Amino acid sequence: MIDAHVHVWELRRRALPWLHAGHPLRRDFTLEDIADVPEVVLVQADADPGEVDDLLALARRTPAVVGVVGWFDLLDFPDRLPDDPRLVGVRSPPVDQHDGRALTAPAHLRGVRAAADAGLAVDLLLRPSALIGAARLADAVPDARLVLDHLGNPTTATAEWRAGMRALAECPNVVVKLSGTAHLATADLRALVDVALELFGSERLLFGSDWPVCTLAATRAEVIRRTTALLPPATHNDVFRGTAQRIYRPRETAPCPNTPAGRS
Repeated sequence: MIDAHVHVWELRRRALPWLHAGHPLRRDFTLEDIADVPEVVLVQADADPGEVDDLLALARRTPAVVGVVGWFDLLDFPDRLPDDPRLVGVRSPPVDQHDGRALTAPAHLRGVRAAADAGLAVDLLLRPSALIGAARLADAVPDARLVLDHLGNPTTATAEWRAGMRALAECPNVVVKLSGTAHLATADLRALVDVALELFGSERLLFGSDWPVCTLAATRAEVIRRTTALLPPATHNDVFRGTAQRIYRPRETAPCPNTPAGRS
């Protein structure tokens, strides 16, 4: 298994602004806290380029870390990136939580193109109202590998969310991460997963536990068990390994940015 969405942090190294006093996650979380660590992709938790260096250093000494999705400002993308093939993706703070128009603003398009040219996948953290805008972004930058985090953050399979997912499914360079779902009722999650599987096929879906954020509602093991139970066995190799291997591949070996459009 590749868990494609794991966070780690040590508060003595950096204070995460979103972890306010009294927040239940306001403590250190390290890979040592996970029993039987599988292969993981570490995803940024702080809007600080210095965190990227820390995550890459951890990856270099931890064989289980197969990639790092780091924070870079897509509106001011750096000319030079860390020279480490373990840097496989970029996630910038949400640029638009409304109708998604900012996703296709010239400066953001330039940043996404630069990330794609550097061989990086681009994780998108958005709300359902911005998904149509994300589809326009995918059309505008067809060479970019775009990863929709947390299924687009729906609570239920609303008409707005379904419409956005249909638009994204038409873009072969978009994949969807089954992550950030621990707080959802099982019936609601089943409906969301069924729609995603129908629209994207298993080869365009990948799993992420969103640990330790998931622990606000469930253990990481519970998240894995529930997601596994909601997916047909024939899809498990794609969702729990194959898609992540293809999307978050080392930059040195990235031959082609587009993902397959086939369904299963």
